[in-house]
Amino acid sequence: MKTWTTATGTGVAVLLALAGSAQATGASSVTSSHAVGLPAAGSSAPAAKTPTTRATPAIGNTAPAPATVVEDFYAALNARDYRRAWDLGGNHLGQTYASFVGGFAETAFDAVSIDGVSGSTVDVRLHTIRTDGSTADYAGTYTVENGTITHGSLHQVATGDSTGPPPSPTPLALNPAVSQSTVRSTICVRGWAARARPPADRTEEIKKRQLVASSVADKKLAHYEEDHIVPLELGGAPLDPVNLRPVPLARAHTDDRLEDSLHRAVCSGTMTLAAAQAQIAQAKSGEAQP
Repeated sequence: MKTWTTATGTGVAVLLALAGSAQATGASSVTSSHAVGLPAAGSSAPAAKTPTTRATPAIGNTAPAPATVVEDFYAALNARDYRRAWDLGGNHLGQTYASFVGGFAETAFDAVSIDGVSGSTVDVRLHTIRTDGSTADYAGTYTVENGTITHGSLHQVATGDSTGPPPSPTPLALNPAVSQSTVRSTICVRGWAARARPPADRTEEIKKRQLVASSVADKKLAHYEEDHIVPLELGGAPLDPVNLRPVPLARAHTDDRLEDSLHRAVCSGTMTLAAAQAQIAQAKSGEAQP
Protein backbone atom coordinates (compact mmCIF):
# COMPACT_ATOMS: atom_id res chain seq x y z
CA MET A 1 0.00 0.00 0.00
CA LYS A 2 1.40 3.36 -0.94
CA THR A 3 1.19 5.91 1.85
CA TRP A 4 2.79 9.20 2.70
CA THR A 5 3.05 10.88 6.05
CA THR A 6 2.98 14.35 7.34
CA ALA A 7 3.35 15.83 10.60
CA THR A 8 1.58 17.62 14.33
CA GLY A 9 0.76 17.81 17.75
CA THR A 10 -2.91 16.08 22.38
CA GLY A 11 -2.82 13.60 24.82
CA VAL A 12 -3.91 12.22 21.54
CA ALA A 13 -3.35 15.48 19.68
CA VAL A 14 -5.63 13.80 17.51
CA LEU A 15 -8.98 14.70 16.09
CA LEU A 16 -11.32 12.49 18.07
CA ALA A 17 -15.03 11.95 18.02
CA LEU A 18 -17.30 14.53 19.59
CA ALA A 19 -19.07 11.72 21.40
CA GLY A 20 -15.93 11.08 23.45
CA SER A 21 -12.66 9.15 23.40
CA ALA A 22 -12.66 6.15 21.13
CA GLN A 23 -11.69 2.80 22.58
CA ALA A 24 -8.76 0.70 21.43
CA THR A 25 -9.32 -2.32 19.22
CA GLY A 26 -10.18 -5.31 21.33
CA ALA A 27 -12.93 -3.34 23.00
CA SER A 28 -15.79 -1.82 21.08
CA SER A 29 -14.67 1.09 18.89
CA VAL A 30 -16.60 4.33 19.03
CA THR A 31 -16.97 6.58 16.05
CA SER A 32 -18.86 9.84 15.81
CA SER A 33 -20.04 12.08 13.07
CA HIS A 34 -17.51 14.80 13.91
CA ALA A 35 -13.77 14.74 14.51
CA VAL A 36 -12.42 17.19 17.04
CA GLY A 37 -9.23 17.85 18.98
CA LEU A 38 -10.10 17.07 22.58
CA PRO A 39 -7.93 18.16 25.50
CA ALA A 40 -6.55 15.37 27.65
CA ALA A 41 -8.51 14.54 30.77
CA GLY A 42 -7.86 17.03 33.52
CA SER A 43 -6.32 19.60 31.19
CA SER A 44 -7.82 22.92 30.27
CA ALA A 45 -7.67 24.53 26.87
CA PRO A 46 -5.57 27.71 26.67
CA ALA A 47 -7.42 30.89 26.01
CA ALA A 48 -7.50 31.62 22.33
CA LYS A 49 -9.28 34.25 20.35
CA THR A 50 -11.32 32.86 17.52
CA PRO A 51 -9.80 34.16 14.29
CA THR A 52 -11.81 35.44 11.41
CA THR A 53 -12.30 32.48 9.13
CA ARG A 54 -11.22 32.96 5.55
CA ALA A 55 -13.76 32.34 2.84
CA THR A 56 -14.03 28.80 1.54
CA PRO A 57 -12.13 28.52 -1.77
CA ALA A 58 -14.33 29.08 -4.78
CA ILE A 59 -15.47 26.07 -6.75
CA GLY A 60 -13.19 25.45 -9.69
CA ASN A 61 -10.30 23.41 -10.96
CA THR A 62 -7.75 25.21 -8.78
CA ALA A 63 -8.69 23.55 -5.46
CA PRO A 64 -5.98 21.14 -4.24
CA ALA A 65 -6.61 17.40 -4.22
CA PRO A 66 -8.46 16.11 -1.12
CA ALA A 67 -5.46 14.11 0.08
CA THR A 68 -3.26 17.20 -0.21
CA VAL A 69 -5.67 19.19 1.94
CA VAL A 70 -5.54 16.55 4.70
CA GLU A 71 -1.75 16.45 4.45
CA ASP A 72 -1.55 20.25 4.66
CA PHE A 73 -3.95 20.25 7.63
CA TYR A 74 -1.66 18.01 9.66
CA ALA A 75 1.46 19.80 8.49
CA ALA A 76 -0.05 23.02 9.85
CA LEU A 77 -0.88 21.35 13.17
CA ASN A 78 2.66 19.98 13.51
CA ALA A 79 4.03 23.45 12.80
CA ARG A 80 1.68 24.82 15.50
CA ASP A 81 0.11 27.00 12.81
CA TYR A 82 -3.36 26.54 14.29
CA ARG A 83 -4.93 29.39 12.36
CA ARG A 84 -4.03 27.76 9.05
CA ALA A 85 -5.33 24.40 10.30
CA TRP A 86 -8.54 26.14 11.42
CA ASP A 87 -9.00 27.64 7.97
CA LEU A 88 -8.31 24.29 6.29
CA GLY A 89 -11.27 22.76 8.09
CA GLY A 90 -10.78 22.89 11.85
CA ASN A 91 -13.66 25.37 11.95
CA HIS A 92 -15.97 22.65 10.54
CA LEU A 93 -15.19 20.03 13.19
CA GLY A 94 -17.74 20.99 15.82
CA GLN A 95 -15.85 23.05 18.40
CA THR A 96 -14.59 26.51 19.26
CA TYR A 97 -11.18 27.74 18.20
CA ALA A 98 -9.95 27.65 21.81
CA SER A 99 -10.99 24.01 22.19
CA PHE A 100 -9.45 23.16 18.85
CA VAL A 101 -6.06 24.60 19.89
CA GLY A 102 -6.26 23.15 23.41
CA GLY A 103 -6.91 19.71 22.01
CA PHE A 104 -3.29 19.49 20.84
CA ALA A 105 -1.61 20.63 24.07
CA GLU A 106 -0.22 17.20 24.97
CA THR A 107 0.81 15.94 21.54
CA ALA A 108 4.36 16.11 20.26
CA PHE A 109 3.62 14.88 16.76
CA ASP A 110 0.90 13.35 14.58
CA ALA A 111 1.89 11.35 11.50
CA VAL A 112 -0.96 10.84 9.06
CA SER A 113 -0.91 8.13 6.40
CA ILE A 114 -3.27 8.35 3.45
CA ASP A 115 -4.70 4.90 2.80
CA GLY A 116 -6.95 5.82 -0.12
CA VAL A 117 -9.11 8.46 -1.77
CA SER A 118 -12.59 7.98 -3.19
CA GLY A 119 -13.98 11.19 -4.62
CA SER A 120 -14.03 13.69 -1.76
CA THR A 121 -13.46 11.03 0.94
CA VAL A 122 -9.93 10.46 2.25
CA ASP A 123 -9.18 7.31 4.30
CA VAL A 124 -6.46 7.90 6.88
CA ARG A 125 -4.45 6.29 9.63
CA LEU A 126 -2.94 8.46 12.36
CA HIS A 127 0.03 7.68 14.61
CA THR A 128 0.18 10.06 17.55
CA ILE A 129 3.23 10.66 19.73
CA ARG A 130 2.31 12.32 23.01
CA THR A 131 4.60 14.61 24.96
CA ASP A 132 5.04 11.94 27.67
CA GLY A 133 6.45 9.52 25.11
CA SER A 134 3.37 7.32 24.79
CA THR A 135 1.67 6.68 21.47
CA ALA A 136 -1.77 5.99 20.04
CA ASP A 137 -3.08 4.97 16.64
CA TYR A 138 -6.32 5.95 14.95
CA ALA A 139 -8.17 5.22 11.72
CA GLY A 140 -10.95 7.09 9.98
CA THR A 141 -11.98 9.38 7.15
CA TYR A 142 -12.13 13.03 6.16
CA THR A 143 -14.43 14.64 3.63
CA VAL A 144 -12.86 17.44 1.61
CA GLU A 145 -14.81 19.83 -0.59
CA ASN A 146 -13.37 22.75 -2.55
CA GLY A 147 -10.06 22.68 -0.71
CA THR A 148 -11.54 22.53 2.81
CA ILE A 149 -12.19 19.67 5.25
CA THR A 150 -15.93 19.64 5.90
CA HIS A 151 -16.25 16.48 8.01
CA GLY A 152 -14.00 14.07 9.88
CA SER A 153 -14.31 10.93 11.95
CA LEU A 154 -11.54 8.96 13.70
CA HIS A 155 -11.57 6.01 16.08
CA GLN A 156 -8.74 4.69 18.22
CA VAL A 157 -7.28 1.33 17.24
CA ALA A 158 -4.22 0.98 19.51
CA THR A 159 -2.32 2.61 22.36
CA GLY A 160 1.30 2.54 23.50
CA ASP A 161 2.89 2.33 26.93
CA SER A 162 3.13 5.69 28.70
CA THR A 163 5.43 4.51 31.49
CA GLY A 164 8.60 5.15 29.54
CA PRO A 165 10.16 5.47 26.09
CA PRO A 166 9.37 2.72 23.60
CA PRO A 167 12.12 0.16 23.07
CA SER A 168 14.51 1.03 20.27
CA PRO A 169 14.65 -1.57 17.49
CA THR A 170 18.47 -1.33 17.36
CA PRO A 171 21.17 0.07 19.64
CA LEU A 172 21.47 3.83 19.23
CA ALA A 173 24.71 5.62 18.42
CA LEU A 174 24.60 8.78 20.53
CA ASN A 175 26.71 11.84 21.19
CA PRO A 176 28.17 11.48 24.73
CA ALA A 177 28.13 15.26 25.15
CA VAL A 178 24.31 15.26 25.05
CA SER A 179 22.28 14.01 27.99
CA GLN A 180 19.11 15.02 29.79
CA SER A 181 21.20 17.16 32.14
CA THR A 182 23.01 18.98 29.31
CA VAL A 183 20.23 19.67 26.79
CA ARG A 184 20.03 23.34 27.82
CA SER A 185 23.70 23.88 27.01
CA THR A 186 23.82 21.68 23.90
CA ILE A 187 20.94 20.80 21.61
CA CYS A 188 18.63 23.57 22.84
CA VAL A 189 21.18 26.29 22.05
CA ARG A 190 20.47 27.93 18.70
CA GLY A 191 23.03 26.81 16.11
CA TRP A 192 24.44 23.97 18.20
CA ALA A 193 23.47 21.22 15.75
CA ALA A 194 25.01 23.13 12.84
CA ARG A 195 28.29 23.38 14.72
CA ALA A 196 28.18 19.67 15.56
CA ARG A 197 27.52 18.64 11.95
CA PRO A 198 30.48 16.74 10.46
CA PRO A 199 32.16 17.80 7.19
CA ALA A 200 30.07 16.93 4.13
CA ASP A 201 32.93 15.04 2.46
CA ARG A 202 33.08 12.63 5.41
CA THR A 203 29.35 11.82 5.34
CA GLU A 204 29.37 11.63 1.51
CA GLU A 205 32.06 8.96 1.69
CA ILE A 206 29.97 6.94 4.15
CA LYS A 207 26.90 7.39 1.93
CA LYS A 208 28.81 6.14 -1.10
CA ARG A 209 29.99 3.00 0.72
CA GLN A 210 26.50 2.28 2.03
CA LEU A 211 24.86 2.69 -1.37
CA VAL A 212 27.43 0.47 -3.07
CA ALA A 213 26.74 -2.23 -0.48
CA SER A 214 22.96 -1.89 -0.80
CA SER A 215 20.66 -3.76 -3.16
CA VAL A 216 18.93 -0.69 -4.64
CA ALA A 217 19.15 -0.18 -8.40
CA ASP A 218 19.48 3.62 -8.14
CA LYS A 219 22.89 4.34 -6.68
CA LYS A 220 23.15 7.98 -7.76
CA LEU A 221 24.48 9.90 -4.76
CA ALA A 222 22.52 13.07 -5.59
CA HIS A 223 19.22 11.23 -5.14
CA TYR A 224 19.92 10.55 -1.46
CA GLU A 225 20.62 12.42 1.74
CA GLU A 226 22.93 10.87 4.31
CA ASP A 227 20.57 10.94 7.24
CA HIS A 228 21.36 10.72 10.95
CA ILE A 229 18.93 8.14 12.38
CA VAL A 230 19.02 9.99 15.69
CA PRO A 231 19.47 13.57 14.44
CA LEU A 232 22.16 15.82 15.83
CA GLU A 233 19.49 18.03 17.42
CA LEU A 234 18.39 15.00 19.49
CA GLY A 235 21.90 13.94 20.47
CA GLY A 236 22.79 11.51 17.69
CA ALA A 237 26.42 10.58 17.03
CA PRO A 238 27.76 12.83 14.22
CA LEU A 239 30.02 10.37 12.34
CA ASP A 240 29.22 6.88 13.57
CA PRO A 241 28.11 4.80 10.53
CA VAL A 242 25.61 3.04 12.82
CA ASN A 243 23.75 6.36 13.07
CA LEU A 244 23.94 7.16 9.34
CA ARG A 245 21.96 5.90 6.36
CA PRO A 246 21.17 7.11 2.83
CA VAL A 247 17.51 8.00 2.30
CA PRO A 248 15.66 9.41 -0.74
CA LEU A 249 15.41 13.21 -0.57
CA ALA A 250 11.59 13.29 -0.23
CA ARG A 251 11.72 10.83 2.67
CA ALA A 252 14.39 12.91 4.41
CA HIS A 253 12.26 16.06 4.18
CA THR A 254 9.31 14.24 5.80
CA ASP A 255 11.57 12.94 8.58
CA ASP A 256 12.77 16.50 9.20
CA ARG A 257 9.30 17.56 10.33
CA LEU A 258 9.15 14.80 12.94
CA GLU A 259 12.68 15.56 14.12
CA ASP A 260 11.87 19.26 14.53
CA SER A 261 8.69 18.48 16.47
CA LEU A 262 10.49 16.13 18.86
CA HIS A 263 13.29 18.66 19.33
CA ARG A 264 10.74 21.31 20.31
CA ALA A 265 9.16 18.88 22.79
CA VAL A 266 12.51 18.11 24.44
CA CYS A 267 13.55 21.76 24.69
CA SER A 268 10.16 22.81 26.05
CA GLY A 269 10.44 20.15 28.75
CA THR A 270 7.36 18.22 27.65
CA MET A 271 9.31 15.11 26.55
CA THR A 272 12.49 13.51 27.84
CA LEU A 273 15.52 13.21 25.58
CA ALA A 274 15.48 9.41 25.85
CA ALA A 275 11.83 9.24 24.83
CA ALA A 276 12.46 11.46 21.80
CA GLN A 277 15.49 9.44 20.73
CA ALA A 278 13.55 6.19 20.99
CA GLN A 279 10.59 7.64 19.12
CA ILE A 280 12.63 8.83 16.15
CA ALA A 281 14.52 5.54 15.93
CA GLN A 282 11.27 3.59 16.10
CA ALA A 283 9.67 5.77 13.40
CA LYS A 284 12.62 5.34 11.05
CA SER A 285 12.90 1.61 11.63
CA GLY A 286 9.67 1.14 9.68
CA GLU A 287 10.97 2.95 6.60
CA ALA A 288 12.30 1.02 3.62
CA GLN A 289 16.10 1.05 3.59
CA PRO A 290 18.29 1.34 0.49
